[in-house]
Amino acid sequence: MQSLRRLLVVGRQSPNLRGETSRFFSTESASQTADVSSILRSLSLQKGDTLVQNYGNSEIGKKVIQEAKKLGIQTISIIEDKPGTPETIEELKALGGDIVVPESYTKTWYMKRLVSELKPKAGLNLSEGHLATAVAKAVEHGGAFMTFGKKLPQYVAYDGASRKAVEWNAFLKEKGQKVLN
Repeated sequence: MQSLRRLLVVGRQSPNLRGETSRFFSTESASQTADVSSILRSLSLQKGDTLVQNYGNSEIGKKVIQEAKKLGIQTISIIEDKPGTPETIEELKALGGDIVVPESYTKTWYMKRLVSELKPKAGLNLSEGHLATAVAKAVEHGGAFMTFGKKLPQYVAYDGASRKAVEWNAFLKEKGQKVLN
């Protein structure tokens, strides 16, 4: 994305580079779609399975929603709480997102009930902090957890300072999750 921004800036300065910019953008988009298809294959999801992801409103997150819809995989997308959240939820549902929830929803018993009913077999982490924790907690025992584009922090992020720090490796091992990178 950084190289795309650089090319767009250069393209504005030199009218001769505009064709190169649009070609690069289409290549970037095709590359993202191929990356997302590869990710979904590596998670071993089948038609009817459920995938939970965070940062669903990112470009990669949107592509995950679209590709999962094509493959018949149900998605739960977690987005950050910020102004415009209802509009973002509607946009992601229009793209094919099955369930789209704000981060605050993940801290309620409604989320626990939702994941107990749907039993997500895989989680895709595109963020860090509380959103990464929300995805890992939602994946069923023995499921797969993959981080894409972000490095996990050393410790699991929990609300409240009274809890003892838990390392990610111990947390994922306790949940019996396969970690894919």
